[in-house]
Amino acid sequence: MLQIKTPGVYIQEASKLPPSVAQVETAIPAFIGYTEKAKKKTENDLKLVPTRITSMLEYVAYFGEANALDLKLKDDVTSKLPIVAELATEQFLMYYAMQMFFANGGGPCYIVSVGNYNVSSINDVKLKEGLATLEREDEPTLLVFPDAVSMTDEDAFYSVYADALSQANKMKDRFVIMDTYLGTDTTIAKFRNKVPGDKYGAAYYPHLHTVLTYRGGFITEHIGTGNDYASEKAALEAIRIDSNITNASDAEANEDKAQHIIDHINSTLDTPILDKTLVVTSAIQFKESIGEYLIALGTQTDAKGAFEGKTLAELKGLDPNRHANIQEQIKKIPVILPPSSAIAGIYAQIDGSRGVWKAPANIGLNYVKALTDKITNEAQERLNIDDVAGKSINAIRQFQGKGVLVWGARTLDGNSSEWRYVSIRRFFTMVEESVKKAMEGFVFESNNVNTWLKVQTMIENFLNTQWKAGALVGAKPEDAYYVSIGLDKTMSLQDVLEGRLIVEIGMAAVRPAEFIILKFSHKLQES
Repeated sequence: MLQIKTPGVYIQEASKLPPSVAQVETAIPAFIGYTEKAKKKTENDLKLVPTRITSMLEYVAYFGEANALDLKLKDDVTSKLPIVAELATEQFLMYYAMQMFFANGGGPCYIVSVGNYNVSSINDVKLKEGLATLEREDEPTLLVFPDAVSMTDEDAFYSVYADALSQANKMKDRFVIMDTYLGTDTTIAKFRNKVPGDKYGAAYYPHLHTVLTYRGGFITEHIGTGNDYASEKAALEAIRIDSNITNASDAEANEDKAQHIIDHINSTLDTPILDKTLVVTSAIQFKESIGEYLIALGTQTDAKGAFEGKTLAELKGLDPNRHANIQEQIKKIPVILPPSSAIAGIYAQIDGSRGVWKAPANIGLNYVKALTDKITNEAQERLNIDDVAGKSINAIRQFQGKGVLVWGARTLDGNSSEWRYVSIRRFFTMVEESVKKAMEGFVFESNNVNTWLKVQTMIENFLNTQWKAGALVGAKPEDAYYVSIGLDKTMSLQDVLEGRLIVEIGMAAVRPAEFIILKFSHKLQES
């Protein structure tokens, strides 16, 4: 109450409008995995530190690029050095996962780096350490583990998701997007046996053949097949038999070309031919000298390979043509990714364009050209409906003329009438979190009718906005939701005496039309 003791004019502002509920963000994923670096200012200062980013540029600046692909090369008759062994057993997929996330509509997200690419193996302990750091973060609403599928221990893979679901249940403000272990139907049964059924998580199957390309790295081995200089030998032979070289001046004109070829051979052979020199006193001697080179070269091999231990950038300087050929071959190696990161992007895309109440399904995936398994209608029946425990697995399918579509929208609590659909669970989470944050302003307020009326009006206004947007079903607001608060309604006198303010909120959330049934019948002629 304003104390008025001095004569004059005083201003008092009276609040006539109730407080409002602000809608929280719904699609802020946290990606937990391995990165090339974790540096903002000093080395590893971002390791196990949840870091918010908004673009791929920020990711590269703080966390680096993809793991360099180690190559083994084998010569063939064309000397094009084809790749014979490309991928390590354990891959680091975070960089590619981020590309898929942003390509499919993703926006702000969190990165939790649990280590760099120098670790001996990807293990569940580190991923769980990263998960634990997110308990202190309020904003993330989705949990994604791009590197989990690279673990060699399948049971450890399932334990990571079990812990993530446990955290989601505990905090009730986040949702887990899960992958199957190998992206093949052989792991479906084990997934259902090992991962608990839960309304706070959804699984997607199969894995994706993407248009992304690997980052070329080191040439770890060069498997030679005898003499590896077919093109160089052919070039020298062409000079040796060149009918235009008839005198010393002609030979001198070709000396630089021949010497360049021979210098390249000497620099790359296991045992360089050091005792051979070009003689340019006459055309005949020049040709004989090249001939001696060819004879010596025929006894030399490059079993180790001049390119072994080189990076592709170094190879470009040594042999641009072979570098270009290897780059082309790398582009042909498909980057196969689990779908969780792309699905996180789809969630963000749908939440932004339609709303969190819209099922994130019947949506095309960008950057995907094929799937690791072709799912038929009969196969999806077994994925979509789990009679035993309700652990539905959402299918990703390829349709003629439509591309690759997300074709499922169920949680791992698929037998529940309340929490069967991803959109229902995520919409309720959004409303719960939004109202919870708004109600924090009423803690220690007077627990009386005036406060109850403010609370009821505030929540009803928020739900009315959701109803108008299409999130709630009902011809009238009272058909779509209700908010109840008051003595002898939601609270007893004992509740008031003990400081409890209890609000009951009911919502008729819109549900997806998962099965559309068209009924046709004959109609008898009437005229």
